Amino acid sequence: MKKRILHIITGLEVGGAETNLSRLIPSLEKTFENRICCLIGRGPMGKIFADKNIPVYYLDIKNVFDFFNPFVVLKFRKIIKEFKPDIIATYLIHSDLFGRIWGRFFGVKKIICNHRGSLLQWEWLSFLDKITSFLVTKYVFQTLSAKKEISRRLNIEPKKTTVIPNVINLEDFEFEIDNSKKSKELGIPEENLNIVSVSNLRKGKGHKYLLGAFDRVYRQGHENMNLLIVGDGDQRPILEKQAKICESGDHIYFLGRRSDVLEILKICDIFVLPTFAEGMSNAIMEAMASKLAVITTDIDVNKDLIKNNYSGILVPVKNSDVIAENITKLLKNPEERTRLGENAYNEIKDNYSIEKVSKKITELLQSV
Repeated sequence: MKKRILHIITGLEVGGAETNLSRLIPSLEKTFENRICCLIGRGPMGKIFADKNIPVYYLDIKNVFDFFNPFVVLKFRKIIKEFKPDIIATYLIHSDLFGRIWGRFFGVKKIICNHRGSLLQWEWLSFLDKITSFLVTKYVFQTLSAKKEISRRLNIEPKKTTVIPNVINLEDFEFEIDNSKKSKELGIPEENLNIVSVSNLRKGKGHKYLLGAFDRVYRQGHENMNLLIVGDGDQRPILEKQAKICESGDHIYFLGRRSDVLEILKICDIFVLPTFAEGMSNAIMEAMASKLAVITTDIDVNKDLIKNNYSGILVPVKNSDVIAENITKLLKNPEERTRLGENAYNEIKDNYSIEKVSKKITELLQSV
């Protein structure tokens, strides 16, 4: 009989944790019975799971006080009674807390917390995370640096931790594309080199430094390039206003949230993400799998993913000048772009393929 795994996630909007889960669960279906429980909203990723015949439950929580709303709690109890999960796996801090507290309360003895705590900004959530850590059977971290940092912060025993990275299905990247047709569809000059950034448009992603760097490179005479900003968020109006006052403004394209990200990456030459903090960036990994030359920040989690000047270029946080210098270097040197892109692809193939990561997850789920 297959082990039953209930995967609890905060929401099903398009994001890193949600995307990684959508890639991973189909590879586990032969060995485990999987279901999803979404705490908040009914985002577009829910349809992706439904299309893959993976059942999704929705608790429709409106705010943090609903964690103890009797109707929500009873709805969750009904899910537990119906599905009878052997293991609860949680993703993102709100689901981590909800899953471990109510999962244990309703008799589920094995709780796996997939921790993305490097993004945690609220001290009171960190406090709750720490005082309820005894309820967790195993902590899974995406990177070794995250494991060290969060284990120290939460005082977690080493035997309760493991490292399993995000996953990339390289088959998703094995397609050809008509560059000219795609450029026309996006409304960009097809003869230009394309620099792309993919992420939610939030302050912590550092887009203003990218716009500053791009404008500096443009003013130095490199006018045959486009900057494609893929994603949406509360910083978009501010960034659009910044772009309008740049000399390079006509070469900056805000494409919004897209379902064709891999196609866009396919027609690009350089990927830049000047982020301040990450869990483990799916966007960077997708760029690497697309054989792009990657420029990103030298935060610890990125150092775990990229070997500087081998599989990408690492730059200081909040430094438009260094970003501009490296964009200029790559624009002038197509051979260097190719070298970095090939090395990045091989790094993904060797360490983050669906086969290797799903094997690690399977071994973990079978062992607890």
